[in-house]
Amino acid sequence: MKRLGLTHLVLGSLALLLGACTGSQEPPLPALVAMGGGGEVRFYRAKDLQGGTASPVTTWNIPGLQDLAYSHGFGRLYLLLGDRLEAYPTQGFGGDAAPQPSPTTASLPGGVDCTGGYLQLGQNRLLAHCPRASRAFLWNLDGSGNLEEADLTGLPPEVRLALFPQGGEELLAYMTRQALGYRPPQNPMGTPSLEKPLDPPASQGPYGLKLDRLQGRLLGLAATVSEVRLYTLEGDTLASRKVLGDFPQESRLALDPVGGTVVFGQGFQVLFPRESPVQEPFRTYTAGLVGQDGYLYLVRGQGLEVYDLVPSPPVFLRNQQLNFGPTSLAFIPVE
Repeated sequence: MKRLGLTHLVLGSLALLLGACTGSQEPPLPALVAMGGGGEVRFYRAKDLQGGTASPVTTWNIPGLQDLAYSHGFGRLYLLLGDRLEAYPTQGFGGDAAPQPSPTTASLPGGVDCTGGYLQLGQNRLLAHCPRASRAFLWNLDGSGNLEEADLTGLPPEVRLALFPQGGEELLAYMTRQALGYRPPQNPMGTPSLEKPLDPPASQGPYGLKLDRLQGRLLGLAATVSEVRLYTLEGDTLASRKVLGDFPQESRLALDPVGGTVVFGQGFQVLFPRESPVQEPFRTYTAGLVGQDGYLYLVRGQGLEVYDLVPSPPVFLRNQQLNFGPTSLAFIPVE
C-alpha cells in the first residue's frame, strides 16, 4: 500500500483495538515492544513484559542508533542513525522472533550529524529532526523517493517539530518557547499556516510536540520557572495547563490515539482515557510508550515499569530489570 489516509490509519487502529481485548482484560493483544538504545534494538513480547519476564526474543546490533518509530499503516519500523534513515518491513515479525530484513536506506546529506535527533510519524511521511545541525528531513513512509529538506528559517535551535495533516497537506508543526504553530515544510511564508503565542511563555524546553491524530490537535510540553505545562492547539485555539508536580524537569509525552495519553518525567500523569493525579512523583522516567493494548511502559534507568491504563488511577503491574537503558520504544502488533 503506497499511501494511507489519516482516516484509514485511525480506523485501522480502532479496528485493531476492538478486535482484541485490552488493558486488564484478556486475551492480550499479540505484540512486540521494540526498545532502542546503546547501539541496539531489543524486541520483547508485550505479554512477557506485562507478566514480569524481561527477556528479549531478538536483538539487533545498530551502532549509531538515535531513535526508532513504527507505522502500523505502512508495516515498517524506522530507525534514525547519525548519518541515515532505515526502514524495515515487519511482515515477518511474530510472537517468537523479529528477524532483521534488509532495510530501505536514505542517507542524510554529507556533513549532517543527526546525533541527538528524533523521528516523528506523519500521515504519509516521516520527519527526522537533527537539532545539533539545525536541519530536518522528510521521507515517504513507504520508503520511496529521496529525502526532502524542511525549511527551518526563523526557528530557534531549541525548536521541537512534528507533522500536522491539514487540507490534504502535511504541514511542519513547531513549538518554541514563545509560540506553537504550523506552516508548509518547504515554504515558511506559505499557507495554510498558524502561529499562536504561548500563554504563559516558556522559560525551559520545549520538551516535546506530538500530534493527537484522533482529536486533530497538537500537544506540546514546556516549562515556566515553576511548573511543567501542556499546551494544546486545537483549531485556532491554544490552551495551556499545569501537569506533573511543582518542580519542573525535562518531560515527555507518550501517546497512542486509542490506548491513551501520558505525560512523564518527574513522575507521570495519565491524561486519557481517564485523567489521573500525578503518580510516583519521586521517580524520574526517561522514556515511555502507551501501547494499543492499553498498557503503559515506562523506563527508569535500566528498569521498566508496566501499568494498566484501564483503571483510574492506573494499576502498577511489574518492575523489572532490562540490563540496558533504552531511550526510545515502539509497539508492534504481530500475528
